[in-house]
Amino acid sequence: MLPGCSGCRSCHRYFPMHLGISGSFMYDSGDRRCSSGSAEAARLKQILQTGLPAGFQGILFALSNVVIQSSINSFGETIMAGNAAAANLENFIYVSLNAFYQGNISFTSQNLGAGKLDRIPKILHCAQLCVLVLGTFLGVLAALFGPQLLGIYSQSPDVISAGMDRLLIVGITYAICGLMDTTVGSLRGIGYSVLPMLVTLIGACGLRILIVATLFQVPGFHTVQTVYWSYPISWTLTFLAHICCYCWAFRRVRRHLTEPSSPSIASPEK
Repeated sequence: MLPGCSGCRSCHRYFPMHLGISGSFMYDSGDRRCSSGSAEAARLKQILQTGLPAGFQGILFALSNVVIQSSINSFGETIMAGNAAAANLENFIYVSLNAFYQGNISFTSQNLGAGKLDRIPKILHCAQLCVLVLGTFLGVLAALFGPQLLGIYSQSPDVISAGMDRLLIVGITYAICGLMDTTVGSLRGIGYSVLPMLVTLIGACGLRILIVATLFQVPGFHTVQTVYWSYPISWTLTFLAHICCYCWAFRRVRRHLTEPSSPSIASPEK
């Protein structure tokens, strides 16, 4: 028997069954089709309301990073190489912290659906504690062993020194980014996706571009360190803004769910 034939035979066996089930569903009564179609449309709307703002945010983040990268590139190839090497090391920190962001969304939305609202703040606090501890540990670790880790990418002392300039500012404060993201996870978990997108774009993206367009142009601050400091500054201010938004949104969701005439938990952001 050829490799994969077993799977093909299984598909061949169950494909008519699938067609039969689909056919029986499609040719059911008109009322059932309408109600099912309405339910699917509502689910699709919820998916788009959550997914599209997150995707749009990623696109604008990439555009803002072009401005940041162009400012870094103006300092020459050595700074560019050191920045790229340090950014690669920071990706390991980001992936580690992003796991708590994803978990926070899942646990928050599950407890929202179960009506266990008292657990949602505890989930956020737990996720924030995890990213604070892990982010600080990994950031300090990257700074302590930075020369050795950067040496994997380049043996040039100048490149390693340029990479350390970034790690000692951005890498060591990456836990703040984790705090910001986990708060966004709670907001999206309770049904708010557009609000954190707008706050993040104004705070994280807009503020960095503003720093590059204003402070970075001042001769005394026209350094690569100014560009690097725009990261923890924007993370901190955006995190504080997200906390305020979360407190407002969670109170609104709690009030919405405790109303006797509340029909659904699907659209708190309306």
